[in-house]
Amino acid sequence: MAEAPKKAWQWVTVNEFERPAVPTVITVKKWWQNFTHWLSPESENDEQDEHENAFELKLDEAIKELDSVFSDWLNDKDDNSLRWVIAPPHSGVAEAIQHWAQQNNVSTMKLPDRDTLCQPSDPPSPKFTKTKVWLMPQLAHTFLRQTNGLRWTREFFAEALSGEAGKGLIVCDSWAWAFLEKVWPVPVSELWTLQGLDDQALEKIGLARGEGRLRALAALSRGNPGIAAAYSDRYHRNSDKAFELPQLPQVVEDATAFVCYALLVHYGLTSRQLAQVLPIVSASQLQIELQILQQQSLISKQDTASKDSLWYITARGYPVVRDFLASRGFWLDKF
Repeated sequence: MAEAPKKAWQWVTVNEFERPAVPTVITVKKWWQNFTHWLSPESENDEQDEHENAFELKLDEAIKELDSVFSDWLNDKDDNSLRWVIAPPHSGVAEAIQHWAQQNNVSTMKLPDRDTLCQPSDPPSPKFTKTKVWLMPQLAHTFLRQTNGLRWTREFFAEALSGEAGKGLIVCDSWAWAFLEKVWPVPVSELWTLQGLDDQALEKIGLARGEGRLRALAALSRGNPGIAAAYSDRYHRNSDKAFELPQLPQVVEDATAFVCYALLVHYGLTSRQLAQVLPIVSASQLQIELQILQQQSLISKQDTASKDSLWYITARGYPVVRDFLASRGFWLDKF
């Protein structure tokens, strides 16, 4: 009997997660430049404009595949266990989980107000709907890496892991999870994520641009579909500038790395929150770093319900920032 074709979207435990077995980002850039010298227009059948739009990532199939992973658990009335999902930046994992939760009438927990987390008075406690399945939409937004900024998250862990919080699904950004594993080193079972997409999987989701190009794209994105989609308009036929990565500022300081790391660990911060978690960096220096990083397209602003915008690492800037932090010896996520 023929083996069923491999699906592009696969939800796996974190221990089963695999990145595409291809060169690192820096190696890919050199390899790609050599590759484009011998790649001829005839080697691909599809036609593409030199400047095409970025690919729009559609998560319908990823959401559908969640049912095969979580439906039995969701419908088992006697099972009050937890499921944890780790979401690499821009991967679409958190969005897919939230859509799936809405389709299945899972109630969403209210996130704490980050601006109150470091106040001397105790922050409000986590509220669990113990009679109904609940979703924690983003654990990364429940703390600030500061003296008093972890109280809400510590209380969340304590109650959730006690078995008294009911059945719940917890989503956490991968960088925040790498940090929280140190803060609360309790082994967590049922830790899930989206499998890394190799060149074949990228083609299945719609990035049909030739085998060599997709291998390079898989390497650059480390199998992250959102990063791959963001770079889908950045390779041009017969060009040595196939991947136009943003560049680091000409002068990078410790403050540059601190800002980038803080934005990743917290899955975005406002300017005020950034000052709280980086008291060793002066306010003027923080503003300089933000402006320079924004000019380099490494970070951007996102409007929020409050008056303050959220700074975050861009999808195109993420591979560059990750390599930069790795070169500085920072604690990285596992993805």
